[in-house]
Amino acid sequence: MESKFFKVSALTAAMLGAVATPAMATEDSAAGPGYVEQVNEFLEGSTLAGVAVVDTRSRTRSTGAPGGKDGDVWSRLNYSSYNLILDFTSGYHNGWLGADVAGYLSGDLYNDSQMNGDTGEYLCNEISACNNLDWGAGEGGPVKITKAALKFKAGENVDGRFGFTQANGNGVLGNVWSFVPGTYRGAELNANIGNFKATYFIADQFTAPWLLSENDYAPALWADTTWGIAHSLGLQGNATDDLFLQFGIGQVTDVQYVDTVDWGAGKVTGYQNKVDTTGYKVYAKYNINDTMSVAYDFYGVNDDAQYDGLGYTTGLAFNASFGQFSWMTNLNYAKSDNDRDVNPRMIYTYGMTNGTYSLWWDALSDWNKSGEVSIYNRLSFDQGNGWNYYLGFGYGSGGKSAAEGAKGDWDYKSEYAVNGTVSYSVQSGALKGSTVRLHGTVLERDEFEGAASADETDLRFQVIIPYTF
Repeated sequence: MESKFFKVSALTAAMLGAVATPAMATEDSAAGPGYVEQVNEFLEGSTLAGVAVVDTRSRTRSTGAPGGKDGDVWSRLNYSSYNLILDFTSGYHNGWLGADVAGYLSGDLYNDSQMNGDTGEYLCNEISACNNLDWGAGEGGPVKITKAALKFKAGENVDGRFGFTQANGNGVLGNVWSFVPGTYRGAELNANIGNFKATYFIADQFTAPWLLSENDYAPALWADTTWGIAHSLGLQGNATDDLFLQFGIGQVTDVQYVDTVDWGAGKVTGYQNKVDTTGYKVYAKYNINDTMSVAYDFYGVNDDAQYDGLGYTTGLAFNASFGQFSWMTNLNYAKSDNDRDVNPRMIYTYGMTNGTYSLWWDALSDWNKSGEVSIYNRLSFDQGNGWNYYLGFGYGSGGKSAAEGAKGDWDYKSEYAVNGTVSYSVQSGALKGSTVRLHGTVLERDEFEGAASADETDLRFQVIIPYTF
């Protein structure tokens, strides 16, 4: 135990001391022997896990180059940033009450990303803490507490938590992720009913992982969004040995989006009327045999402000393994009533809550243009000694042009992406589980006539070192 302790970073050691000091209490504690017994019971079965991450990235774009012209390739994100993460999970006092606490510290080793000339801040990279959704990466700052919740259980079939926490994904509310999850202020209740699990989740506040406060959305102006209550009801479980089902429905009340912005003055000049949005989730996965499965996923949102009705994303997934090889094919379709790009979450604004749609390909595009049909294929190989590889290809087409009324960030006829990853995980010793990962993506788009270029590339190298005390 002593040798492990001295491998911990100064930050880890400090937080370990703050969280776990009561475990070293003795019968001579000023609080008395009863206190010691209760603390030991609380910490029995507890874990304290740490992760150190370094993420080095260069992401280019072929539009919007400062001082350049359309088609010039330039690096919007060019940085090396770190996260130091700690996650404490307690046991249960008297078999029913516990607490979970997690947080992280971030900063940049170097940063040559796009800079805001007015503030000198760098483009937010979603790894370092930011002042808002646009700017502020690099300065690090105080520890971000991502979880601080009390938890309880009643027998084997009922459990829950409340405080600053995350959704468990059963329903329509999910988590925004970086290397750490975003944080809801809310409560969750779970009940096992036969082979199924029912979950009710409710929250009145959310912050993306890289933001310290819900007030950090407004300074970006375009992201100045308010809402009342978000809640979700989910049911998931095995209908048979081979068929898994999940259903969800949810609502967010009083969502108010920005309508107009005076960018010269740097202020919002108008807001849309408040709306209540409703989310729907249907998922089914069937195991064909021990090595093959097919799945269907639907995630829809009724949002009168963004979609003039319904916007949804739906898809099919096929997965198969052949010894050391694995194959994945995903087919995806997105559609909205007013042909706006579809975001599979109940609040349209980026970084403000998330949904539970499962198809995601790590290939730069969101593949979410209304009317777009997209397909992604990936071949993976596990060498069996810690080395893993994959190569993927995606293609999408079918969306309308802006001239035909489509609304979205980009205006293109079709798009394709090629991506691949090489990774190695240490197999034994003190660094077991530590992983180095090199990932690259090339995204090319065929724009409609007169539209801005929208090609991107991404090269990313990650070092991830986990530690459990």
